[in-house]
Amino acid sequence: MKIVGVGEQLKESEERYQHLVDMLPDGLIVLLKGEIVFANRAFRSMIGASNDNDIITNHMSKFVHPDFLEQFNANINFLIREDNPSNFIYYKLLRLDLEIVEVELRAVAVKFDGMPAVQLIIHDISDQIRMEASLHEKDYMYKSLMENVVAGVFVGQKHKVVYANPYLAELYGYTEEELLTLSPFDLVSKEDIIQITNDVLDGMMNGIDQFPLKLKGTKKDGSIIYLEGNSSIIMFNGHPSLLGTLQDVTFKRDKEKTLSDSAKLYQKIIKFVPEPIMLSDQGTILYVNRLAMQVMGISDTAHIIGKSLLELIHPYGHDTLLETMENITFSDDPTPFQERVIIRPDGQHIDVELSSIRINNYLGKDVMLTVIRDLTDRKRSEELLIRSEKLSAIGQLAAGVAHEIRNPLTALKGFTQLLSAKYPETPHYFTIMANEIDRITLIVNEFMTLAKPHFTQFNYEPLEPILQSVISILETQAILLNVELKVVYDQTRPSVYGNVDQLKQVFLNIIKNALEAMPQGGVVALSVMTMEDGYVHIRIKDEGSGIPEELIKRIGEPFLTTKEKGTGLGIMISTRIIEAHKGTLQLSSAPNEGTVVEITLPVQNNHLELNL
Repeated sequence: MKIVGVGEQLKESEERYQHLVDMLPDGLIVLLKGEIVFANRAFRSMIGASNDNDIITNHMSKFVHPDFLEQFNANINFLIREDNPSNFIYYKLLRLDLEIVEVELRAVAVKFDGMPAVQLIIHDISDQIRMEASLHEKDYMYKSLMENVVAGVFVGQKHKVVYANPYLAELYGYTEEELLTLSPFDLVSKEDIIQITNDVLDGMMNGIDQFPLKLKGTKKDGSIIYLEGNSSIIMFNGHPSLLGTLQDVTFKRDKEKTLSDSAKLYQKIIKFVPEPIMLSDQGTILYVNRLAMQVMGISDTAHIIGKSLLELIHPYGHDTLLETMENITFSDDPTPFQERVIIRPDGQHIDVELSSIRINNYLGKDVMLTVIRDLTDRKRSEELLIRSEKLSAIGQLAAGVAHEIRNPLTALKGFTQLLSAKYPETPHYFTIMANEIDRITLIVNEFMTLAKPHFTQFNYEPLEPILQSVISILETQAILLNVELKVVYDQTRPSVYGNVDQLKQVFLNIIKNALEAMPQGGVVALSVMTMEDGYVHIRIKDEGSGIPEELIKRIGEPFLTTKEKGTGLGIMISTRIIEAHKGTLQLSSAPNEGTVVEITLPVQNNHLELNL
């Protein structure tokens, strides 16, 4: 066991003490008669000294700022006499490089080498002072910003306004002091307060700390003011609060209302204009009136508003449409009507013509007003006119051809019969000649049907017997072709106003065509139904090979036929007869699916004075 002497123990204790003192974060020095006899590492660093030689034996006055030198000794003596050693005094010291260090120091009377001395504990507060100055500067900056920003700023807490900047007070017509004495219910409508409260609670629950504000306020003079802005949930004085900025948008709202009223006026005018009209902004549809909806085939504006014009117009017209939209912004004149094709939601294509013009100040911007004209009826009328002109030309041709051909045909037929009797040993040739002469005679007779109008007496006749007589004539041919004739009548048994012989000719042509379209057999379905529109609908459907798509639109033209020996005049004549009876004849077909002929005729209750 090692025995350590008292002197060694004291020495070790002193070394440990000096080590602890040297590691203190605050500066510590010992003054003996004003001179520094001990300094720890923190003080050396504070003063900028590299070793003890720069400090030890120097008088403390060397390191005290001149402004504080005069009262230094008095302050030290005061601190020594104080019973509470925790008192600090603010001082400024000088580093070796003459930079100022702001400190707080505390003095304690001690013994050094048996003599009275003073121990100073020095705490560097330079960083703290700089931080406080920075905070003060920022506080001043924020306060200046809040008080000079061109927006109303407030902090609300527990249904109280705890801060309001001068701009907000001015918006409401109060002083800042007056505003802070008021309840939010004095400034904002009850509904808005409830909405804001709910937003704050929801935001705190769901982590949303920002949301917009739209308020209806009441000024000091009782007038209404509309405000808009943004808000954030913050902590203020330890409590959740609402920080918000507000702008007066009363003028903006009044202007928007004026624009909205103007737009409604435009829409009201457009709504009752007897033309289909549409408004669009840079290709986006804003409004369509009732007539335009009918043309587009829609019943609800939700199906079209907000969509692009390019979705409405057939792609082949997109380039010219985009050019029109670009040019319309530079002119006050309407564009000429241009033909386009509208694609309806059901896929149907409608021929229309469009004319557009610029409209100023619709909801604050320039838009394009487009007038739409449905060309369906005009196209149909043009087709009927062309068809009528064709019939007229064929009629004129038929009159001349029939006159010139009938007399030679009579001679040819007579001489053929004579030659047949003279040369009985070769009847085959004469039979062929007689058949071909009969065929020419049939074509001439069909020409005469087109050439000469027949002023025939019309009467009310039951439709069923007319159809039944035609079916009886064709039953034998149907059996030979292995075709089944299915006929369905409804319970009305309608009568039609017309000529029996001409109607028989029509049904004979149509049903005969259906039978001949099925050389391998099949079914011809015929149905008769009286509709509420005052017309009877006759539908005849076969199961033949159908008509090619490229020919379906041309069916009814003279000499256009799919039969080997047909003339193409049967459908033309039938159509003319049905139109003379104030009805319609429509034909539809698809390859390998058969052909459908639909005929409508006015029934007896729909009395029409018809003459052919």
